[in-house]
Amino acid sequence: MPTPWIIEGNIDSRWPINTRGNVGEVYPEVVTPLSYKLGVLPGEKAWREAYRVLGLLKSDDFSSSEPVIIGLYGGYVYLNLSYLRMMGVRAPGSSAEAIDVSFFGEGDPPKYVPRKGDKSFLSALKIFKVVLNALNAKKLPKVVAESFEIASHYETLRPPLDASDEELIEFLHSFPDAFFPAFRNHMLSSALAAVVSGTLADASAAAGEPGLVTHLVGASGDVHSAQYSNDLYQIAKKVKEMPVVNSEFDAGVEGLLERLEGRSEAKEFFELFEDFVNEHGHRGPNDWEISSRTWENSPELALMALDRMRIAEYDLSPSVRLQDNESKRLEAAKKVRSHLGLKERLQFDKALKSAPFWAQAREATRDRAVRVNLPAKQVYRELVRRAAERGGHPDPVRVALLDPYSELPEYLKNPDAYISIIEERGKLFDRFSEVTPPFFISSQEEVLTLEELEEIQNSLDIVQPARSGDVLTGNAGSSGKAKGRARIVMDPADALNFEPGDVLIAPFTDPAWTPLFLPAAAVVVNVGALMSHAIIVSRELGIPCVVAVEGATEKIQEGSMIEVDGTAGTVKLLD
Repeated sequence: MPTPWIIEGNIDSRWPINTRGNVGEVYPEVVTPLSYKLGVLPGEKAWREAYRVLGLLKSDDFSSSEPVIIGLYGGYVYLNLSYLRMMGVRAPGSSAEAIDVSFFGEGDPPKYVPRKGDKSFLSALKIFKVVLNALNAKKLPKVVAESFEIASHYETLRPPLDASDEELIEFLHSFPDAFFPAFRNHMLSSALAAVVSGTLADASAAAGEPGLVTHLVGASGDVHSAQYSNDLYQIAKKVKEMPVVNSEFDAGVEGLLERLEGRSEAKEFFELFEDFVNEHGHRGPNDWEISSRTWENSPELALMALDRMRIAEYDLSPSVRLQDNESKRLEAAKKVRSHLGLKERLQFDKALKSAPFWAQAREATRDRAVRVNLPAKQVYRELVRRAAERGGHPDPVRVALLDPYSELPEYLKNPDAYISIIEERGKLFDRFSEVTPPFFISSQEEVLTLEELEEIQNSLDIVQPARSGDVLTGNAGSSGKAKGRARIVMDPADALNFEPGDVLIAPFTDPAWTPLFLPAAAVVVNVGALMSHAIIVSRELGIPCVVAVEGATEKIQEGSMIEVDGTAGTVKLLD
């Protein structure tokens, strides 16, 4: 008998191709029913609304309200490649292939086959108007300010954590209404950022040098995902001037705050770190998941990165690395412009000027959408804590395997009655976590059972490590070259061997990894594309980055010397 997951989606026959590309960064782990019901479902509605505003959505695109753009298959979240390609098909001057490059960048997706109903003159006209406004952007779009207001307002609505179970549950159930507008703004800014950066990528390809797009996009400045690193680095520099605090860091991150608590020599450090957590504590690994760790509830995540910055013997400030950013950008623009016709040149120039604003908007609206999660996460963890005192399960991830509407309220009343259910689902969760989901799914028949996934996982050949002289190829991300020791980091909380000047090799990256970028000589990631988080942050910090290096964390051996070329998209194993 096939073992099902708690929730399973159905492949839409009109939009059959789904992929883990891009979404593997933001939903890297098995998704819980808590986050699926409260986050993914309103996220689907918000995405559709963003595309309606953009002009992409046609009234007959979807036959029901069931999730299509964000699917759930075999426990993992997928994005619908078939439908996202419509952004390229219906937008004037774009293509399905351009969307593949911008968003997914890995694997060999099924080729786009035109069908009746894909193109739309009315959609093209609407999109043209919106894109024209986007290309003329001379400041941050208004969706950024709107998202800040949404997040701030929702935080003021959170009841005190000593409120009744019923009040806290009611607030938790209100999360979808707050998340919807914040996520809609993020999807709108992401779509327009993709179109604008895609224009630069197409122009670079037309010039015969696709890698030039890494110079053209460059650093935008004031990008939220990079600000975490900058703020933490300022604390790291202060720590080096505090003998007592610095000594306690030498003794290890675990238990650090407890060892320093109440000591007058650590007062300034606590004030600085508290300010950081108040500003950025909503971020963490897998941060769309409501049951996940954050820098607020798991401060050791930020302390580990701070510790790695602290031991640097040279200046890690991005300004040092970005000194030639503008000259590279101008030189690349000159090369590309000479290969373009008059019409293409005008569009290229507009994209070049507006790209920084849309890169900033994409990351800012994402940051605020995640910020909306914070009050819900705080309330949810308080409910888990209370239930644990009554004999319930202490792990927030395990409790998140209960349905937030039909089961969680009853669990709070009688935790004992649900312990066996949580344990049974926890075993399934662990099994799904051990398998690698298919990168592409193109039909309902290709949605594999857990047993089939486990059989495939067990039959996989052992990956042969790369040897001296081998060159691994991925996608160009952030320009420049760098050499260093390869450090394989699978979790940002487990980076003790990672030192300044090493090359960070990661399976994926989200904002929780960002502070580790700053001391890195370069970044290499298994997955990713032009719009990947790893690329955007690497550009802001002036660090070479290569993404979509398939199996990098397995092929590159820990401690080996490598050279990363972020413009060419290559990683070379040295002697």
